[in-house]
Amino acid sequence: MAKLNINRGTTYLRTGTYSVDGVLTSLVGATIRFTMKTTEYDADSADSTAVVSKDVTDGTALGAYTIELLPTDTAELTPAKYYYDIKVENADGSIYKLDEGTIKLDGSPTNRLS
Repeated sequence: MAKLNINRGTTYLRTGTYSVDGVLTSLVGATIRFTMKTTEYDADSADSTAVVSKDVTDGTALGAYTIELLPTDTAELTPAKYYYDIKVENADGSIYKLDEGTIKLDGSPTNRLS
């Protein structure tokens, strides 16, 4: 379980690769889903309780992906501990968890974004 530190109101990039049995696997046609919530588990199948959610559809044929959190994604959030996971939904509908953990969202004296 990873522990990430993110500064509220800043850009954060999370990169990774997807492999099956140690072999880099294409993400063409797949969707990478990043979800960040205040609780580790809830029964909301639509993830409407997520404080940040991102769908990335531009993964590479060599399994590389980048998730970008923009300053506006976290600017209004209260600094605290959050939970996240990253899942891939392949073109065939199969779903695999790539990563999960906690995020410590740090505050910042600067609140203006422009």
